[in-house]
Amino acid sequence: MHSSRMVSNAPVRVLSVAISLVLILVLLTAKVSLADSVTSTVSVGTNPEGVALDPTNGYLYVANFGSGTVSVIDGSTNTVVTNVTVGVYPIKIAFDPTNGYLYVTNEGSGTVSVIDGSTNTVVTAVTVGTNPEGVAFDPTNGYLYVANKGSGTVSVIDGSTNTVVTAVTVGSEPYAVTFDSANGHVYVTNSFSRSVSVISGSTNTVVATVAVGIGPDGVAFDPTNGYLYVANYGSGTVSVIDGSTNTVVTAVTVGTNPEGVAFDPTNGYLYVANNGSGTVSVIDGSTNTVVTAVTVGIGPDGVAFDPTNGCVYVANYGSNSVSVITPSSSTSTSSTTSTTSTTPPTSSTRSITSTTPSTTATSSTSSSKSGASSGIPEFPAQLGFALLITVAVVMSYLFARRGLQINERPPV
Repeated sequence: MHSSRMVSNAPVRVLSVAISLVLILVLLTAKVSLADSVTSTVSVGTNPEGVALDPTNGYLYVANFGSGTVSVIDGSTNTVVTNVTVGVYPIKIAFDPTNGYLYVTNEGSGTVSVIDGSTNTVVTAVTVGTNPEGVAFDPTNGYLYVANKGSGTVSVIDGSTNTVVTAVTVGSEPYAVTFDSANGHVYVTNSFSRSVSVISGSTNTVVATVAVGIGPDGVAFDPTNGYLYVANYGSGTVSVIDGSTNTVVTAVTVGTNPEGVAFDPTNGYLYVANNGSGTVSVIDGSTNTVVTAVTVGIGPDGVAFDPTNGCVYVANYGSNSVSVITPSSSTSTSSTTSTTSTTPPTSSTRSITSTTPSTTATSSTSSSKSGASSGIPEFPAQLGFALLITVAVVMSYLFARRGLQINERPPV
């Protein structure tokens, strides 16, 4: 009788163990984004901000605001191969594939330095408006669009001649620019106006204005859903704009003082640099929810995706470095690398004085790069992963224990 009872309960133990193993496997693979991590850190110039990729040579170009230089990183080795001297306070960069040039906005010079990507030398400088910041390339007309923060305008540069063909008046303190390939429009974030100006690339006129959060800064386009993602520095959110209707469909809460945004087409994720949190929020473009947060350096700002190695590059303004994030979907295994460090920043606050009249309301949209954490910290991905594993182990024990208790009952 006792022997029969043991035999009949043997499947219970097997089933318990099987269920436990399946549960562990499910938890391990439920959200691969939890494995996103910094796999390399590259030292660059003082106060790095904008980042752009030249896919023809696999190099990343980093604008060093405090050094007046652009660090060139070899994406295959994550090392700095050279530094290019540009104008005063270089801040953002864009790549023009039609001529292989990099366009660097110099906020202090009121110019755009043009770097030949094949030689990494400056070939010319184009005079634009006051305090130029963001820059983006429109492949439909071959034009570069430069947001002039101090002028409230966008200078349009013909990439074939490197001359300004027109200037478009937008909102107050325009910061960042991106191109929407779905409708041929150029989107410009207006920090002080709390809006986004929509410029038609075919006419170079403003066709719409979209209200967003406080101090809109970085912006990126997701071609898989046709949405624009706008980082609201003062709100700690990302406004999601439907490019087909130019309306905000939702707002995603991220870290403190979000700035740069970049899209990774390999996993459909948006990477948002939170300047005040020292983290990068990862948004799933299919659900518009934050799936994890990756800790990087101090005061992260510009972000760029490199399709050649599947990595995301984040410029840390306060750390004088670039964090290399390897998404879980990438097979890259780059090791931590460091170059010769430059002079540490004496201050992480920009010294530029904008020509736009200042008011007390501008405090919420300040371009301060203190990198100090404030507010409620984001939930660390590593802690979440550890909790999942803990739950799996506990459930495994309970299942197994339950099976043993049944088997240990005295025979009836």
